[in-house]
Amino acid sequence: MKNTTNTTSIRTGPVGPLLVRLALPVLAGLTFNLLYNIVDTWFIARIDTSDPWLVGSTGLVFPLFFIFLASSFGITGGVSSLVSRAIGSGRTDELDRTAESGGVLALAASAVILLGMYPFARPLLVLFGGSGKVLEYGLEYLLWLLPTVPFMLLSAVFTGILQGEGRTKQMMTSMMIGTVANIVLDPVLMFGCGMGIAGAGLATAIGNALSFAYLVAVFRFRKSAVAIHWKVRNVSAPVVGEILRVGLPQSALNYLASVSFIFYNRMMTDVAPVMLTSFTLYSRLEQVALIPLWAMSSALSTVAGQAAGAHDVKRMREASRRASFISLGVCGALLVGYVLSSPLTFRAFQSDPTVLETALFIAPWMAASTFVSVPIFMITTVMTTAGFAGRSLVFTAFRIYCVSVPLCAIGAYAIGKNIGSVMACILISSVIGLCVAFAVRARFFSGLASGRLEIRFSRDGKVGNA
Repeated sequence: MKNTTNTTSIRTGPVGPLLVRLALPVLAGLTFNLLYNIVDTWFIARIDTSDPWLVGSTGLVFPLFFIFLASSFGITGGVSSLVSRAIGSGRTDELDRTAESGGVLALAASAVILLGMYPFARPLLVLFGGSGKVLEYGLEYLLWLLPTVPFMLLSAVFTGILQGEGRTKQMMTSMMIGTVANIVLDPVLMFGCGMGIAGAGLATAIGNALSFAYLVAVFRFRKSAVAIHWKVRNVSAPVVGEILRVGLPQSALNYLASVSFIFYNRMMTDVAPVMLTSFTLYSRLEQVALIPLWAMSSALSTVAGQAAGAHDVKRMREASRRASFISLGVCGALLVGYVLSSPLTFRAFQSDPTVLETALFIAPWMAASTFVSVPIFMITTVMTTAGFAGRSLVFTAFRIYCVSVPLCAIGAYAIGKNIGSVMACILISSVIGLCVAFAVRARFFSGLASGRLEIRFSRDGKVGNA
């Protein structure tokens, strides 16, 4: 098997330092991506700083963009889980058929999304609470953003392979290329070409295309444990099925989160119409505190996935625990810094006093809720990468639709009926979700240790020396 030294290190190296080593390149790439999100928001706000609906329109489009991301995460998660487990167990046939099988799946998903989005863009944005100027801005932004879908989903296949192998440096470079292109193209298209907010959407599409081109070059010219033959006959129904078995629940998990924004947006606009813009402003900038969490989740996928392939439950448990503690420490410090600096940073993006006042009020509530939720992400990551994405889906659906949304509705329409009551209910729901997550985690690992739960593979794989 190629990259034997790296694979051996992932399977046997000290867990804490290994997680950090794998997470750092992803952290660097995500930092660049965060820089793009901040710059993108800043440029959009610069179109007219007195118009609160420009930034708000990106929040309106976010639930739809989250569907694209959910599809991408599902493909990446399915491919990464398959590759890491196959490497851990030495199943060469699965590795040999992964790329072509994932590529066909990505193209099919892209076609379905585009055929559904273009005809129904306006009614979907209306469903999400859009009207007036925020609807028109959002529609213009979305239509120019849609070409990014096939590049995003095809890139997800290659990213999943890299993540499963632990080749996070190439993942970092891919993210950086797309981000730099976006930052350069934003002012050129938005102001130089006079496209306005549409230019932000087109810049994102072009950036994703360049990132995809780099990934193709990586697999075309560099060695990998996963060979790409670029042949249709390598498409394997069992391998596609295994990607879907893990990826579909993971996509559905993210779809559920996306659909929940319909309810949250409605509740926010009912309580205070400007709250949507304030929440969008907060959530865009909060990513500076979340990127270590996402980077650690990526590293955990590699370590826990290869351990799962080797049926090493003890290492899976240790990786989950250490990833949670590291993420709590780093994200907690960043969240505190974010809240303390928010009076200054928010004013750099928005001048409307009502928007600023509301954003400053919700910041500490949302930061506390995010901090409490950190271990939840690690628990669902381990279950998904081990091939139990269905369990993550059920748990997340319960957390969102049986706890969070009902509690927020109580705060918005029954008790308090103001921004403060909604924020308090969001924090309470996060605490309840964490308690349930600990119980789910304990049952999951005890099931693996006792043999009640069995780690599965596709019917196409054969054990051997990969």
